[in-house]
Amino acid sequence: MVRALCLCVVVLAACGCGGGSGETPNSVFVLLVDTVRRDALGCYGNEDRPTPNLDALAADGVRFEHAISSSGWTLPSVASLLTGTWPTLHGARGKGVQLTPIREEIATFTEVFQDAGYATSAVANAAFVSPMLGIDRGFDEFDHKHSYNWDARRAQETIDIALEMVRDNRDDPQFALVHLFDAHLMYDPPPAYATKYTDGRMDPPPPLTMDLCLGMQKSKTEPPARDDIQYVKDVYHAEVAYLDEHVGRFVAELRTLGLYDAATIIVVADHGEEFWEHGGFEHGHTLHDELVRVPLIVKFPKDQGFAGRVVDAQVRMIDILPTALELRELDAPATSRGRSMLPLVREEPDEPRPAFCESTLYGAEQIAWRSDRYTYIYDQASGGKLYDWRADPGETRDLAKSDPATAARLREELHGFWSELREEAGKLATSKAVDLSPDRIEQLRALGYIRDDE
Repeated sequence: MVRALCLCVVVLAACGCGGGSGETPNSVFVLLVDTVRRDALGCYGNEDRPTPNLDALAADGVRFEHAISSSGWTLPSVASLLTGTWPTLHGARGKGVQLTPIREEIATFTEVFQDAGYATSAVANAAFVSPMLGIDRGFDEFDHKHSYNWDARRAQETIDIALEMVRDNRDDPQFALVHLFDAHLMYDPPPAYATKYTDGRMDPPPPLTMDLCLGMQKSKTEPPARDDIQYVKDVYHAEVAYLDEHVGRFVAELRTLGLYDAATIIVVADHGEEFWEHGGFEHGHTLHDELVRVPLIVKFPKDQGFAGRVVDAQVRMIDILPTALELRELDAPATSRGRSMLPLVREEPDEPRPAFCESTLYGAEQIAWRSDRYTYIYDQASGGKLYDWRADPGETRDLAKSDPATAARLREELHGFWSELREEAGKLATSKAVDLSPDRIEQLRALGYIRDDE
């Protein structure tokens, strides 16, 4: 039976396959934590909302300070993770109900692991991590469930399924993707967590739906009252705390099975979440840092000696799985554009890695270029904006007019890079939109991705 494993943690194994000779298999586990902001985790400075299990992984691994996703929503981001290339090239993007899958010409890393003899499995949730979009390519087992705001598979069930797969493959090297959907709308943490951070407030009570959160706004430009914003954040953080509990359960079982030390475990988010920092809520509509700068933790095999390191240099979503392949002496697909992060982890000299971000699911189309100091976001509706993210990490001051020379330079770099991508993509087969059933369209509407007012 084909089953989908949707996990927001990636575990990268040690060099070589292992298994078959009494040796501990060197496996890669990916925990994909959907919608988790980096500042939601204790290891990224959130002292008031501890995430002890994820923090322990960071202490035993490597924490990346500037990991940049390829997009601010799930489909293009996850496809970039699995292919090591940009959305313009892999083709998995969309607008409203017009969704396109990964191009057939673009290889996935899962296929590389599968060809190398790894058992490949995944547990996935929601429409954007589904077989209809090519996310299942290369997986022996792909356990997928379409999620609605009122019917999403929680972390406990997701981890239960993932651990069953891990146990089944315990004697072989394996690549597993586990997609944890809890931090995504609607925010409805289990009863034991519902008021964990809200000081007992239950008005409005969970679940917090997209319509309810948008309804808190007095207008499209004015955010809700400060107390209401804090309440939304508090319930969101309760979801993250619940997710963290079950990440701990997954890691504990890897230890029990004797797989932990030799494994590489990668925890990464596909994107973050906006809480009205730039006038909006949720995700999919901008390429600001609260959406594209994501948590990335990699617990490498113990014998690598990397525990406790922090990488301050910028890395990209497309660089994650090339790192796993190099560690196992496997070649990346020819279509990959990513580079292994091992030189940075080993504290060796490395070339800068400018980050390109693209694709909005709704609202004006945007593209962005993030250098080692600046971010330039081009919006088709309003033009370009320039931010010095080192001096202004919240991206509150647009410098496009006060520093026109820097804005012009980054605009030229951005549009030059994008033009080359589009030229290359023009040589590939057109990625045809999938035919969504009325049920799937209703799911996207329920999740907030189809807006009747736009």
